[in-house]
Amino acid sequence: LRLPVELRLHIYSFALLEREIWTIGAAQIVGKQHEILHRLYGDDRRPYPGIPQYHEPVVGRYYAASLLSSTSPGVLLASAQAREDLVDETHKTAHTAHQALLLVNKQVHEELTSYFDAPKNRPASLFLQFPTGLHVFHTLTPHLLRQAKSIHIAGSYISRTFNSTRAACLGPQHPVAGKGEYSGGLIPDSRTQLGELVASCFGPEPRHNLTQLDIRIYYPGEDSYSTVWGDDSSPIVVALRNICYGDIRIEVWRGRVGTGVYFSARPCEDGEKRRLVSTVWRRLEEGRKGEPRCGEWIVDPKWPVW
Repeated sequence: LRLPVELRLHIYSFALLEREIWTIGAAQIVGKQHEILHRLYGDDRRPYPGIPQYHEPVVGRYYAASLLSSTSPGVLLASAQAREDLVDETHKTAHTAHQALLLVNKQVHEELTSYFDAPKNRPASLFLQFPTGLHVFHTLTPHLLRQAKSIHIAGSYISRTFNSTRAACLGPQHPVAGKGEYSGGLIPDSRTQLGELVASCFGPEPRHNLTQLDIRIYYPGEDSYSTVWGDDSSPIVVALRNICYGDIRIEVWRGRVGTGVYFSARPCEDGEKRRLVSTVWRRLEEGRKGEPRCGEWIVDPKWPVW
């Protein structure tokens, strides 16, 4: 604080222009039963509501493919002395660089708000596991969206409502899911959470300007293709329904035992308010000898580069 104001503002610009990568999801806690229970309930703690039982939310300031994967998911070791590098306790203090600087003291806060222009090129890329990571993001770290340049969502979807033989949605999103499957008895509403996120970036009056939104969803099952388009709660349907303007590109990967859909949305390059949709179909090879495991398609091998 003894440095001249001009020099401090220059330092702030370096800190805030640094590219940030966040991975948000939940990891299963493994270990001895008493260690798991102590981690969840010790010192008056309670499991985080709305995520699978014996899981813990993870908000990491790094890229972790294992948090997004369903074939090789990351885990947390219950023993505090032997935790994997996958997770730290950042979900309790998940702040962007800008927010962290605002919390330093009153003087830094006033300088940032009065003299410093926040960078227009928002540096953060958010990688969200679907559906659990989306719920953690929605309930724990929605403030990260303010600094997001891109959002990348990856996961799998199994319909609990759609009957492909009748091509209709029957009842609420999770009619057969028991509350006991989730901590706190709270069943997350992924359909609403995803819809609100997409609408806030690409709706009629967007509040956040993203460079790119990626959604990679794997639909397991031989007859899963009809679920992609016929289920009102399908993530791809929800995304399409909440985008008013933008350049939308869809890749549909059809396989023997599952369907993968890569959905990408960007603002139109010329800034015009119009909606363009293009779709291509590709063959998904998985499950056989020498091929990737079923569902491995979820994680883009190019990430975190996009």
